[in-house]
Amino acid sequence: MKQDRSSFDSGAHNEEVFTPLVKQPKGRRKSIEISGEENFDNSSFNIANEQSKMQFEQKQIIPSPIEPNHAKKRGRPVEITDERFKVTKPKKISPALESKLSVLQDYMVEFQDTTGRITFEMVVATLAESYISHRLGVAKEEHIQKEIQEMFDKLK
Repeated sequence: MKQDRSSFDSGAHNEEVFTPLVKQPKGRRKSIEISGEENFDNSSFNIANEQSKMQFEQKQIIPSPIEPNHAKKRGRPVEITDERFKVTKPKKISPALESKLSVLQDYMVEFQDTTGRITFEMVVATLAESYISHRLGVAKEEHIQKEIQEMFDKLK
């Protein structure tokens, strides 16, 4: 049989009482308002970008070392006492060479007893010493060691 559905019949249903699983929070609800949320103008992006730059620059203020939470030094301790051994230029090598050196340092017997970090300078110095002592003759080795010592003394 056909039912007349031209009007909505709400009287046939029984209302059931239920208890919600999640209770509504008491008190004032928190709301977040974003300035310029409805602004789709081209200039709004530039203003927001400038504001974020200003906030970023304000966060980069370096705290003074007098503050108590920065009194303790962090990171690796600096053990360089001679100025001639301080690194002054960044390494400019390709990623391919860097990966080659990192693989090579695993096979270098000179670093088997080293427990700390192996630096790029340590790898290059070890390779140079190994080349001088194994590839060159005794006379050339003595000559190169003498030249290296002279260059080292000029650095003072």
